[in-house]
Amino acid sequence: MVHTDYELVVFDGDETLVDGDIIHALGAHAGVGDEIERIQERVWQDDLEPMEALSEHIFPLFEGLTIQEIEDVVQSLPFAPGATDVGRHVSCQTAIFTALTPLARHVAAELDMEYYRANEPVIDDGALTGELRGDIVERGKGPVLDDLVASLGIDHDQVIAVGDGPQDRPLFTRAGFSIGIDPKPAVRDVPDVVVSERNLYSAAPHLAEKGVLDLGELNE
Repeated sequence: MVHTDYELVVFDGDETLVDGDIIHALGAHAGVGDEIERIQERVWQDDLEPMEALSEHIFPLFEGLTIQEIEDVVQSLPFAPGATDVGRHVSCQTAIFTALTPLARHVAAELDMEYYRANEPVIDDGALTGELRGDIVERGKGPVLDDLVASLGIDHDQVIAVGDGPQDRPLFTRAGFSIGIDPKPAVRDVPDVVVSERNLYSAAPHLAEKGVLDLGELNE
């Protein structure tokens, strides 16, 4: 494996490491899928700020769901092709930045990731209130990355970002190298490289080129 100065790979969760979207899945479960689809389409077209959409327009629709229902939906979501293989074999530290803590915690545990950052649903008497709290929804992924980089004593140039949506734009622009996984139109021109398949194996050669992955270790 080539020498590398990269110390951290940060992955998005939905439609990057996970083959699907936790918000879409919760919407289908709650019977509000069509409404969420309309809201998220505005986000993908860069017509609505991602975190505003999540906290102000989408998450209130989940009021009354239980935390167990969220956990059940999380468990039902499959990993994207290659996610577990590539994720577990990255040689430097890894992190997931995604919408909800239950999903982030699950993915981080399965992929042996060192860090996760996400938002916590507010629970009252066992059910969601429709509110969402956390650094990502309140500040965006960029400042959250800034904090993690500072705590690790590394530079942004030593970070690789992997994602797909407008919410990942601050990661793409801050990281030393970025990979778009079949990115949404609003951010297709932002990452350093783009792979057209929603498949982590397609990103593996780029990670190997940067010295954080040994292709010979993969099970593909």
